[in-house]
Amino acid sequence: MKVALGIAAIVGGTVMGAIGFYLSFGNLSQAGHTVFGFSEDDAPFFAVGVDVAIVTCLVLDLFMATIRTSWPLLRLLAHVMTLASVYFNAAAHGAITENWDKALSHGLMPILFVIGVEAGRRILVHQAALPADHDVIPAHRWVLAGRTTWRIFKVMKLWDIGYNEVVTRERQRAIFNAWNEYKAEVAKAGLEEGSEAALARLPKKLEPFGLTVDEALALPDRMARQELRRKQEADKRARELELEKERAEHEAQKERLAHRKEMAALTADLTATEGVAGAQARGAVAEAEAKAEAQVRAASSLSEAMESREAAEAKKRAAEATAKAREAEQRAAEAEAAKVAALAKAKTDQAKVREAEQRVAEADAKAAEAQKRAAEAREATARLLRRAVEAEDFANLTQRQRRVRITARMLLAAGEREVTNEEIAAAIGVKSPGTASEHRTEAVALIKGGYPQYDPEVPPRTEA
Repeated sequence: MKVALGIAAIVGGTVMGAIGFYLSFGNLSQAGHTVFGFSEDDAPFFAVGVDVAIVTCLVLDLFMATIRTSWPLLRLLAHVMTLASVYFNAAAHGAITENWDKALSHGLMPILFVIGVEAGRRILVHQAALPADHDVIPAHRWVLAGRTTWRIFKVMKLWDIGYNEVVTRERQRAIFNAWNEYKAEVAKAGLEEGSEAALARLPKKLEPFGLTVDEALALPDRMARQELRRKQEADKRARELELEKERAEHEAQKERLAHRKEMAALTADLTATEGVAGAQARGAVAEAEAKAEAQVRAASSLSEAMESREAAEAKKRAAEATAKAREAEQRAAEAEAAKVAALAKAKTDQAKVREAEQRVAEADAKAAEAQKRAAEAREATARLLRRAVEAEDFANLTQRQRRVRITARMLLAAGEREVTNEEIAAAIGVKSPGTASEHRTEAVALIKGGYPQYDPEVPPRTEA
């Protein structure tokens, strides 16, 4: 049956189109010469141009729909040319107001032809499931709900969203608003939510949105499930945020422990250096004192032995021993001076250690101050980015403008790290690296212009 009806429709449409073109060609040729001032040779071209323009626009519209690149202007132009053809055909035999019967009969065939072509187009679009059929707002919606239809049209064009999706969103939003109004009315009337008297109000309240009685009565359960799901998702996000905070604190603790370990190692090195210097000084003094004492004892023993044998020789040797003792004392003095110098050096080293510890403490303070400033800078940057996102939402930017701003925020967050075109493409939802590179270029220009502190394409809220 479908095949037979299709063949009959094709044959009938072909016959109707051929007759319509034949009659329209004759009328337009005559009107082009007698009414619109074309020459007798140019009038047929005028007739062919008008009719061929209608067919060409309709065929081009259908072809662009098949390649997923619909352009509604072509259909509009085809309909305008159809109206022009109807007028030209109706005016071919005199004034339209004086010859209504002739005007209607001559203008009928172009209208029938366009109706046939539109019917064929709808069949093809439906069978092929082309997107062009879903992105066109039906004419009856403009008549029945012009205000809401305009809002749907605005959302479709601003955010590049299909008609069916926008209608679904608007319907869900309207049902949600009606549900809140219903709860307020039930509370105002003093009824218990979920009671029979309260539920009896729901079907009538939700009737304008196309809900059946069963769907309306099931709405409280559906809203409760959705509220529970939203609460669970909020709890999940809160847990994830807390986990991120704990991870950040853990990383900060690890950095503090590593810093303390490094400071402890530095302090140990300084203490070891000080101990080695002191030990070397004490060893030198002890060695000098031991040598001097040994020389004195040797001199005394020699003096006593020589006195029992030869006094003169003993005195001489005693004098030599005295000289040697003086020399030993001098060496001891030099050793003492070396000891004092070693102690002075040790004190200097201690002063240097204290100075190093002070510099380390100052470095720690500066590092803490730098970390504080970095945290404040990150917080300020986050506030700026939040205000930038709020400004972008407020300004109703196009999809491309939002993608450029997402790219700009990626570049700002990366700092000195190089962000690849593949990362940008994945973040903004495009496949071509060339498109990502274009977004990068625009994002760099936007950042140089002062973004996110200043966005030239976003009006201030005071202007809104």
